[in-house]
Amino acid sequence: MSPVDNEQPRLGGKVTANVKGFDVRTFTPYARTYYGVYGEDFLTFGQFKQGSPLDSDEALLKIFENDGSVVDKHSFKFSNSRVYYSREVDAESLDEEIEHAISESELTASIPQTWTETMFYGAGNQ
Repeated sequence: MSPVDNEQPRLGGKVTANVKGFDVRTFTPYARTYYGVYGEDFLTFGQFKQGSPLDSDEALLKIFENDGSVVDKHSFKFSNSRVYYSREVDAESLDEEIEHAISESELTASIPQTWTETMFYGAGNQ
């Protein structure tokens, strides 16, 4: 995250996120870079069709437009001590069966049990 004003980082700024993964379908590694913006109550980033938009604020703000320049967009919204997430996917650029769009949903805290806790507290006591 790079704030517009270092003295007041809550005013917002630019976001760069690097993702490295492994595609098990093709057994190939991949790397993606997402670019976006953040403010006091939101964080939005995505994969742009045309490289890095960091040099141009106008190009970076296209993340809020549905003009086809962003192929995979992730949004977090913070409201009333709650976090909401959504994802938009360009079906013409990405495989919709693998990269799913997600309508805005509230994220809730979840503390899963390990397999040993499940066996001890769950199936192991029945």
